[in-house]
Amino acid sequence: MRGGQGGARRDRGGSAVLLITGPSGNVGSELIALLEERHSHLPRRIGSRHPLPDRADHVHLDFADRSTWSSALSDVDALFLLFPLPGNKAARERIIPFVKAAARAGCRHVVYISVFGADRLAFLPHFKVEQAIRASGMSWTVLRCSFFMQNLHRVVSTHGVDIVERGELFIPAGYGRTTFLDARDASAVALDALVHPDRHRDVVHHLTGGQTLDMHEVAAMLSTALDRRVHYTRPSSIRFAARLRRRGVGWDTIGFMAAVYTATRFGLNQPITDDVQQLLGRKPMSLRRFLDDSAWRWRERRWT
Repeated sequence: MRGGQGGARRDRGGSAVLLITGPSGNVGSELIALLEERHSHLPRRIGSRHPLPDRADHVHLDFADRSTWSSALSDVDALFLLFPLPGNKAARERIIPFVKAAARAGCRHVVYISVFGADRLAFLPHFKVEQAIRASGMSWTVLRCSFFMQNLHRVVSTHGVDIVERGELFIPAGYGRTTFLDARDASAVALDALVHPDRHRDVVHHLTGGQTLDMHEVAAMLSTALDRRVHYTRPSSIRFAARLRRRGVGWDTIGFMAAVYTATRFGLNQPITDDVQQLLGRKPMSLRRFLDDSAWRWRERRWT
């Protein structure tokens, strides 16, 4: 029997255990908030290598330390998988072995956050992880997400620093177009796939915003929302990598970001789907509204 079939495994309290990884990520943080709002009764673990002293449901989980995997995966029925700072080395040495460990531990269903192009661009780390998930014996839901709106102010991207300190949208995407997705829309889909896996079994959802934009248009929207000029500088990948490296961003992170932006530059990240509308029964969040609602983050330098 494959891992995703049959009745759900239960813990001592009689309910399936969910394991949420990447709690500080774009989707992970929003997913936890939704779980608490809509399904607070469901037993869950929040796996993180950083202490979360205010959370009784925290479990120490470090993808780089296999000794932490067993306790995190014990009695887990469904897994939300999001690995931080993705890179090919991390995928090969940490995430793929973790997927295999989850299957051996009896996990039945995995919901994985991926990216557009992961089905055909072998240089993306998500390509290999998706293959491993399909071969694991677990049932799965893959959420291939377009560019997260939150990346414009995330600490890891440092885009917020460029916008505030230099008035620059410093992204090596050329004249390419892409859609922008609110992580809250992705988290709502992820939650339904975790709580109702039969609705999403062995399915890839392509989640996008409702319009394609180039970075000049994004810079213009930022200028309006922040009431200050932001211009798109269209840097080369080399200039982009050099600036982020000076800020201490790791090579794996830089490589992944550059790969995604290169795909955008060559027109590989511009499709629009209606998956968000179909799955959530409403239109996806627009970038203009998101920027209006989030402008305080740039003004107060409140990076996430």
